[in-house]
Amino acid sequence: MVNVSCVQMEPELADYDANLKKMVENVEKIMIDRPDTNLIVFPELITTGYLCTKEEFQANAYVLSEDRSVKKMQELAKKYRTYIVYGIAERDPDVRDVLYNSTAIISNKGELMGHYRKVHPFNTEIGWCRPGCDFPIFEAEFGKFGVMICWDTAFPEVARSYALKGADLLVVCTNWEITESDTWDMSTARDWDLITRARAFDNTLHLVAANRIGNDRGLGFFGRSKIIDPVGNVIESLDEEIEGVIHASLDLTDTVKKRIEYYTFLKDRKPDSFGELVRKY
Repeated sequence: MVNVSCVQMEPELADYDANLKKMVENVEKIMIDRPDTNLIVFPELITTGYLCTKEEFQANAYVLSEDRSVKKMQELAKKYRTYIVYGIAERDPDVRDVLYNSTAIISNKGELMGHYRKVHPFNTEIGWCRPGCDFPIFEAEFGKFGVMICWDTAFPEVARSYALKGADLLVVCTNWEITESDTWDMSTARDWDLITRARAFDNTLHLVAANRIGNDRGLGFFGRSKIIDPVGNVIESLDEEIEGVIHASLDLTDTVKKRIEYYTFLKDRKPDSFGELVRKY
């Protein structure tokens, strides 16, 4: 069993200190209100905001071992015995002008477990960050989990890769946006709702997803953070454009039961027939 909290938050654009302060406040409040929380998930790029200039990202990106937010989250994770996953702009430790759209993963002992670097940068991100190249599994006391950042979630292969590597849980940090072409029916919100449920269902895995709200230089974000069960049902969601936290207790062994009973996608796969999947479009 794992008790999960997803933070839906509005960061201040290019204001690292203000965003870190807000993150700390959220962790403190969650652990007071829900002291049994095992995992806290924040949105993508929560220390910087999304639509920074290249110069602003350079000014607010750090090597993980030198990042003040990492040190503070380590302190809080150790104090409260909880895992914390959050999105940052990460500086390469060797080539210092190279940045990544990453997540930092902190253990419940206050250790930096590692990072996940977004493999599929979207739109303007291509101008300031390099893509990652792998899908690491993180082993927690409650089970194994894999991380996706925003646009990664649109690619079925990413979640499937984690499932095949033995993940018990999918974690998504995102800044899913409202596009200029969106009409009153919120087509991108519809897309977001669809793909998060599909990635859970495709792989018979719980999925927890934290999205932001607010506006960066005219680009809006709608929230709709959610926690989903292994067959695509929404357990908890925050569908309003407001700050807040959603919580759920997840029995990760439900995946094994579901895969035996009916949802035998992985067992019934025919990998030898899937050659087309690795061909370039």
